[in-house]
Amino acid sequence: MRTKQCDVLVIGAGGAGLRAAATAAEAGAQVIVTNKGVPGKSGTTFTAASDWMAYGAAFGHADEDDSPKEHWIDIMVKGGLLCTPELARAIAEDGPPRFQELEDWGADFDKTEDGRFVQILSDGARYPRACGRGADTGPIMVEVLMDRCREITDTGPGSVEFLGGTMMVDLAVEDGQVHGAWGVEMSRDEPIAVTAPAVVLAAGGAGSLYDINVFPAGATGDGYAMALRAGVPLVNFEFIQIGPSIVHPINFALSGVFWRLDPEITNVAGEQFIPRYIPEGVDIDEAIFIKGVSYPFTIRNASKWVDVAVFTEISEGRGTDHRGVYMSLAHKPDDVIETEAHVPFEHLMKHGLDLRREAIEFAPAIQHFNGGARIDPQAATCIEGLCAAGENAGGQHGADRPGGNALADSQVFGHRAGATAAAIGHGADASVVTQAAEAGLDALGASGDGAEVEEIIGDLAWKMWKGASVVRTKESLESALSAAQDAAERAEGAAGSLRRRAELRNLALLGQCVTIPAGLRDESRGTHYRADCDAVNAHEWLRQIELGLENGEVVAEVQDPIELPDEIADLESELEG
Repeated sequence: MRTKQCDVLVIGAGGAGLRAAATAAEAGAQVIVTNKGVPGKSGTTFTAASDWMAYGAAFGHADEDDSPKEHWIDIMVKGGLLCTPELARAIAEDGPPRFQELEDWGADFDKTEDGRFVQILSDGARYPRACGRGADTGPIMVEVLMDRCREITDTGPGSVEFLGGTMMVDLAVEDGQVHGAWGVEMSRDEPIAVTAPAVVLAAGGAGSLYDINVFPAGATGDGYAMALRAGVPLVNFEFIQIGPSIVHPINFALSGVFWRLDPEITNVAGEQFIPRYIPEGVDIDEAIFIKGVSYPFTIRNASKWVDVAVFTEISEGRGTDHRGVYMSLAHKPDDVIETEAHVPFEHLMKHGLDLRREAIEFAPAIQHFNGGARIDPQAATCIEGLCAAGENAGGQHGADRPGGNALADSQVFGHRAGATAAAIGHGADASVVTQAAEAGLDALGASGDGAEVEEIIGDLAWKMWKGASVVRTKESLESALSAAQDAAERAEGAAGSLRRRAELRNLALLGQCVTIPAGLRDESRGTHYRADCDAVNAHEWLRQIELGLENGEVVAEVQDPIELPDEIADLESELEG
């Protein structure tokens, strides 16, 4: 087994991981960054695509009445008041300086002629604060952060080493302190151990848990599963953002302009089905138009009926072979598409899709996990030396989140995680890591003669999408939970590589982590729609649900009501739905 040693181990090379690595190295730490793909060319920050991939920052450039306080209020209200207040405040207050640093390091974001950042209105915001450069925002951030890591490595005081093609499997923890982690070198399917007194979990979400998702390959929720097995609770894990996205031949989020151009939406039989799902008193044109500023599924406005309609058509078998429905703009004049939809039009043309002539196939796709490992304001978990950032962290988002907060979150808590990790003063014991690796390998066992891992994951992913995505009921959640438990049983003796068997174990665990709290929360709030419950934003459910492991079983604990600051406490009446 190959072994490595460093001061800070960062698991994940997306926006959060790279920011953590840069900050830790700036403080003088010797950093190792692992990720499954090619560093700088993989991960959600780099691969996610939409007509406007936003970073939410309250500069007040587009509207001087905006401020970090107003952003904080929007985060709390859009989150159904289930965010941890001080974590939400951190994103609002630290988002602008972290964004400015990216520009100082070379990012070329859109600006007005007078040098201010272009800011547009995004979902969940009362003021235009979404910054960036269209579909290129994420790749620009990754490129700049990679350059920053290289610069620090060349000039000091610290350094960043990248280990691509590496999946970390589990943390090595003894007496409440982390000593590193072990994983798999994917090309050889052989174990590797990394000793470090500080570890940052920034491995991204668990999109592969769902059949229809816009995550890059390999998004199997490894960071969540590692945290949970190490004893760190997960929080708000029932809340998952789901947005309409192209499902073939590429992934592309259908936000913004698509819905403002009066699209024709049909099922595989050519039927314009959405009117069948619109309740009396709801304006169908308004519901479709609102999707332009309400990309993720939410119970907060009438756009939810569009998502419910599309989900139901697909889940009941009236979708395409790629499990989508059709959207067409071909009835619009070419010049309208070319000008008003120029960003997606040009992007899709590069991939052979001509919006002027062709219908696109889309479906509600899993886009972001709002919950994660519980952190404090400095991105530390309850395990000494262990931090979490980006999608792996939990508490900063609630039942929903404003557009642009994922990228802002990655930089704010990536920076804090890197600083916290670099300040860890004690050493780490390599023997603890090798022993953890040996025990972990024994637990996973060898490839068996049971079902193929791919078959088990595929079966689980489709049942999770049908039972625990847009429309949820007690019955559907129980079915999805049963599928996750069955996948966990089938994982023992499954046939597949060490890496894929480890990923299957994680996905089976996380399927339970989604469905158990979703079954407990018998109300609708934010992204969580219980079609079988009348309660909406119920006062008694102003509580987070925390998940842990007891004897290998997922257990849920409903927390005490969140203590809301005075500025927020009177906003419960503003929760819509």
